Amino acid sequence: MADSVDLRNHIDCSQGKAFLDGEECLDAVSFSIIFTPVTSSTKTLGHTGEDTRWKGHTIRVQLSEYRSTDWIKRAIKDYLENKKTPNFTFQGMCTDEQSDYYADYGGQTVTVTGCVPTGDITVLAQDVNSDFMQDSVTFNGKDLKFSGD
Repeated sequence: MADSVDLRNHIDCSQGKAFLDGEECLDAVSFSIIFTPVTSSTKTLGHTGEDTRWKGHTIRVQLSEYRSTDWIKRAIKDYLENKKTPNFTFQGMCTDEQSDYYADYGGQTVTVTGCVPTGDITVLAQDVNSDFMQDSVTFNGKDLKFSGD
C-alpha cells in the first residue's frame, strides 16, 4: 500500500452561476446544459462491428429554480397574446477555483442561444405538503459556444 493518498479535488457542482437573458438565476437549484450527438451507424460485409459517426446534435438546457420572478408568466402571456415563441439565451459558469479542473483548465463558461421551452410548464401549483414553489423547465437550444478557450 502506498504511503500517501492521491486526493482529487473534484468540481463542486454548487460552485457556479446560471444566467437567463443576462440576468443571474439567483434562486437556481440545478442547471444543466446537455449536448447529445445524433449518430448514424453502418455495417459492412466482412466486419462484425459498426462504424459510427456524428451527423448532427441536439442541445438541451434544464433549469430548476425556486420561483421568484415572473419570467415564465411573461413568456406564456406573450405567446398567448402575440403567438411569439419564447426564445432565451442561457449562460452557465463553472467557478470552483478549488477544483483540479479549474487549476488545470481555468473556469468554464458555456452559452446556449435559441432556447425554447419544451414540455410541461407549471403555471400554478398549490400543495399543503410543499414548502416553496419550484419550477423545472427544459429547453431545446439552437447554438452552443464555449468561452475562454
